[in-house]
Amino acid sequence: MADLQQLFKKYGQYSSTFKETSYDDKKNIFLCTDTTQDVLNFDIMIKDKYKGIRERPKSFDALYKMDNTLYLVEFKNQLPSQINRDKISIQRKLVEGKKELDMFLAICNIQKNDYKFKFCVVYKNFRKPYDGYKRGIAKHIIEFGLKKHSNLVNGIKTDSVLIFTQLLSKNLIPITLNCENN
Repeated sequence: MADLQQLFKKYGQYSSTFKETSYDDKKNIFLCTDTTQDVLNFDIMIKDKYKGIRERPKSFDALYKMDNTLYLVEFKNQLPSQINRDKISIQRKLVEGKKELDMFLAICNIQKNDYKFKFCVVYKNFRKPYDGYKRGIAKHIIEFGLKKHSNLVNGIKTDSVLIFTQLLSKNLIPITLNCENN
């Protein structure tokens, strides 16, 4: 059986960085400026797979592998209260994106049961600490209704880019990112 490296090798033309995959073309801004980690631009993989088809599956932005874990990362250059209004879209990104990923893994002859999959939604930082409290989000974690799809992955993490970067630097997710503190 093949390992995750085969996925990254076969689809090397989609190699990217967290910076590129976090780009918000509507606001012309990068949510993360890190260029040190190699990722696959999963959005582009899906766009190319369904080229010419108007309705294509929703997908997350990036795939990052570390040992036997594949991180499925969705960047949102919005505050959680804004994203939460469109939580169905975030859920579809997990459900439809994971289904598509499973097909890519099968093409590479990769046994998905040999690996862990973690879905991460990374959103814009609060400008001031009280902004989170005003929006009612600092008291609890915003999960976008993803718990009901937790059977698709081995973990779900939703946090601001600042918290996400801090978690990475503390080796809770074993990489260090250089991301902007918007």
